[in-house]
Amino acid sequence: MENKMHYVNGQQISQIKKELHATEGLWIGEIDGALIDTWEDYASVIERLMQFPTSCKSFASYDDWITDLSWLNATGYALIIQNFDLFMSKDLKGKTIVMESFEEDILPWWQEEIKNCVVEGEPKPFNVYLVD
Repeated sequence: MENKMHYVNGQQISQIKKELHATEGLWIGEIDGALIDTWEDYASVIERLMQFPTSCKSFASYDDWITDLSWLNATGYALIIQNFDLFMSKDLKGKTIVMESFEEDILPWWQEEIKNCVVEGEPKPFNVYLVD
């Protein structure tokens, strides 16, 4: 299992969605990057989509919730960001922070690090699909 970000086009995501939906227990979320201009927009959308127990007042709280997700009772996670080129277009620094967080923190956490930090922590697939 390798958790990673996948850069795909509109045609590819159709087939990928079919495969994702065929995976039992997988949580699948989709957001439209064209509707998310800033970090605040993203935090508001992702906390609703992933049903965070409280809102993301800071990046630290976002990071805490997205590396927990126990309430979703999923066997893995797939996040699809449509119109990635427009995603957070008015907050490019925030976009960089979010993408680096996925690459450096969130995806490695779910792939391996959870075993070392959570009692009976179980690695799970978590993939992000960036669609343009």
